[in-house]
Amino acid sequence: MITSIKIRKAELNDALNLSVLKKQVFISTYAINGIRKDFSEYINTEFTVNNTENAINDKNNIILIAESNGFMVGCAEISLLSNCPETKDNIPELTILYVFEHFKEKGVGYSLISEVENLVKEKSFPGLWLTVYHLNENAISFYKKQKYKIIGSTFFEMGGNKYDNKIRLNGQKGGCKPL
Repeated sequence: MITSIKIRKAELNDALNLSVLKKQVFISTYAINGIRKDFSEYINTEFTVNNTENAINDKNNIILIAESNGFMVGCAEISLLSNCPETKDNIPELTILYVFEHFKEKGVGYSLISEVENLVKEKSFPGLWLTVYHLNENAISFYKKQKYKIIGSTFFEMGGNKYDNKIRLNGQKGGCKPL
């Protein structure tokens, strides 16, 4: 049972749990047809403790942790130095918003994105962009509720395969609501 959700910035001692959380959410979200070698290689090279520590230490990233009752249940990562491929604007990208499977639809994602939007606004950016896998219906529905509009497409590449992603924007550009 969730009594409250606490959002805080990631620290180096969070790296191990973050890497495990990312693997679990990535697998449960994207391995809808099972596991292949390219998938396993991606997970084991991308979501390492070392890569996570480097991301936490990178001053151009912000990583937030969602906790419930002392347990990590979600995370969000923002890249501050990013150019939206569709608008060419230099605005932050929400690169990850992951919620542990057992905590979906319990306010964790909303708490994380609200805090992300507040941080971006505090830093005087006009908006935020992200990509969503075109078959990820849960995320598509979530971002629609948050007023993110589709403004284009891009591809996520993994092991020589390309996966269609929709670019979503929330901000003053593209007719979306300002943060």
